[in-house]
Amino acid sequence: MRKKDLTRNDLESARAEVFHMILFALAWVMIGEYVLDFRDYAAGAAVVLAASVGLGLRSIEIDKMEDELPNGGAGRRKPFQLYVLIFLFEAAAIMATWMILLHVGHEDWLVPAFALVAGLHFIPLARVIQLNSYYLLGAWICILAAVGYLLPAGGKVTVVTGNTLVAYGCAAGAIADGIWIVASIRRNGGV
Repeated sequence: MRKKDLTRNDLESARAEVFHMILFALAWVMIGEYVLDFRDYAAGAAVVLAASVGLGLRSIEIDKMEDELPNGGAGRRKPFQLYVLIFLFEAAAIMATWMILLHVGHEDWLVPAFALVAGLHFIPLARVIQLNSYYLLGAWICILAAVGYLLPAGGKVTVVTGNTLVAYGCAAGAIADGIWIVASIRRNGGV
């Protein structure tokens, strides 16, 4: 995408996805801190929070670019509806996963299972919003989910260590993707 190809909708979408990554990272770091019982003195949370604030501030530059670009609103309704449906299915999958795992007594699998659902939701989302980095992010999170299940199940690490790896890995992936989105817009839009 070259600068002349960018529309207001492209920038609005990029800014929304940066905030999606910020919220995703913060949620996962909260899970990580909970699992660790703050034994790291919230150092991981401080790093993710600082990165999130930095991304939020960088998104202001994207906002400023919108005033200089043409408005391109045609054809955005269907992708938005698909976007909403993906999130609704993700919410239902998270709730079903939670209820099933608690019912069968596998609470230790909650964090990797939630990560798997979250990772899988990025695959169709990448196509709907045409953001290729989401394919990589989805794959990364699915791999983390598998590792977060397999390592403790094989006795290689404790459940706490596995869950911490998953939570911080998901947060790191979200921050990295947010940085990539901002860098891509800067590179293509000249911010």
